[in-house]
Amino acid sequence: MTPEERDRRIREIAERVAERLDAEWPEGNLTLNDIEDLAERVGHDVQREITDRFLQKEATRKAGPRTACPCGGVAIYRRRQALTLLTTGGRVRVQRAYYYCSACRQGHCPADVRLGLGPANTTPAAQARLAVLAAFATYVQVPDLIAQLGLPLQVDIKSLERVAQEVGAQLALAPPQPFGTTERTVVLGLDGVMYPTYTGNQEARVAVVYEPDWKAGRTPAAEAGLRKEYLATSGSRQSLVVAACARARARAGGAPVVVVSDGQALDWVDLEPLLPERIEILDFYHVTGRLAEIAVALHGGPGAAATAWSTEMKRELLEWGPRKLLDALREWKPGAAAPSEVRRLQLAYFERQEERLRYPDFLRRGYPIGSGAVEGACKHVIADRFDGSGMRWKPDTADPLMHVRAALLTQPRLDLRPYAVARATRRREAGPAA
Repeated sequence: MTPEERDRRIREIAERVAERLDAEWPEGNLTLNDIEDLAERVGHDVQREITDRFLQKEATRKAGPRTACPCGGVAIYRRRQALTLLTTGGRVRVQRAYYYCSACRQGHCPADVRLGLGPANTTPAAQARLAVLAAFATYVQVPDLIAQLGLPLQVDIKSLERVAQEVGAQLALAPPQPFGTTERTVVLGLDGVMYPTYTGNQEARVAVVYEPDWKAGRTPAAEAGLRKEYLATSGSRQSLVVAACARARARAGGAPVVVVSDGQALDWVDLEPLLPERIEILDFYHVTGRLAEIAVALHGGPGAAATAWSTEMKRELLEWGPRKLLDALREWKPGAAAPSEVRRLQLAYFERQEERLRYPDFLRRGYPIGSGAVEGACKHVIADRFDGSGMRWKPDTADPLMHVRAALLTQPRLDLRPYAVARATRRREAGPAA
């Protein structure tokens, strides 16, 4: 573009804006609402005008009479083909160069991939905004939310769903890694939470990697200082644990990673090859539930004696560790079948978990002994978005959205545009039919 052409385009846009202001400027005194409504309308017009001018030029650009076809053949230019794009400034109609390959008998417009177009011909910026909205509001709520915010992003619900899922699929392939190595303690929490599907409830797997700070206040800034990183999937437990351990190990920089979860989650997989340097801690609050069950069976029912025994064992665990609890279970000789079964199950459980019950040592080192962080992650990442009234999901459509939500809860201002562009790049590499 020459300097003269640049100046001419700027003047044309300025003249259009002046015409719009002249036509819409209200008579008389203006209220604050009048001012803001006018500014918003004209602002959208300016955005659409600038987008239109540059998109027209980019879309119509052609490589020449021939171009390489993704199939490996040569595609021949045939004509220009019109398409309406959804941009952050609204809908823009462009003409693109259309090529046809006689080898694969497929036609394509290279500009579509070059521009990073997604479902419903959305631009990368439009895809990013729609994916953010879909991550935090239900699909059916998003159109009304767009209208309330005055955004020119009219899109049908099915296209909105496809946008969010395709951005999520790219996040799953190359998840952001926002936090580097730290000298602070790195904690990994693992857990699962059920969400509704068309074939019944299914478990989503959730992990959180963070750096605890006992002195941190309960404010957004203090919470951000914990550098929480969320991961979630409706896929295999193994895939989640492998990814979460890799992130925790990278952040710990060779120091041991503290793994805090309930016993079931800690037994998901063998952590030894994934986290050779680690300290496993059994969530203390899950333990207290088991102590209550033992107390009731030991004392023939709930009551003061059962409460006193349970309270004493909690204190003993925190001050001295599991020795007294294990001794009490080994020495207990129930006379009936029901308490005998309680003893058998709980003794086996606590013997298996003994190394994870060294609470006095953990507390001295400043390690957390509760899995509240990952339980909160289950709520924030999964339950708040996937377990609403009447919701039913398919795992293959829920999983990508879980990746979007986990990424945005980790980095609330994460720019999703690169993931939309990555999708278009992979589509180009896959061929015209992808």
